[in-house]
Amino acid sequence: MKKAFLAFSALVTIHFTNAQVTVPKTPVSTTAATAIKDFIKPPAIGDIGGTTSGIVDMLTSKLALPGTQKPKLTEAISSFLTSKKGITGLADTNPAGYLSKFNPLQKGLFSKLKSTMGAAAFTKFLGLKPSGSNIAGNALSNLFF
Repeated sequence: MKKAFLAFSALVTIHFTNAQVTVPKTPVSTTAATAIKDFIKPPAIGDIGGTTSGIVDMLTSKLALPGTQKPKLTEAISSFLTSKKGITGLADTNPAGYLSKFNPLQKGLFSKLKSTMGAAAFTKFLGLKPSGSNIAGNALSNLFF
């Protein structure tokens, strides 16, 4: 009887001791939260035709793309910029909403660019992503942010 009482007491003590231990709350760490923290406001898109032309010219010269690819690049980039212009206002008021709409648009554009340019040129294109103080004045920023 004494052993049963001691075992029961030990179990109750362990139970109450564990009940007092608080588990620290882990912060929510998602890619969306990280993306919003590192959010870069997209540049304003003025004239879609002029912006598209400037981007296509820059890509064909920097990536040494043949002129035969220009029409496909122009169509893909113009379509992307037209769609993006419709959601750019969200960047000021709702960055998460902007990113939720921008990311699928960008994924579609990048898929078209990769199939048009080829994998090697597309990899070089990704290396042209503007950063730092180069973001605001670079036409390619319209494709990345």
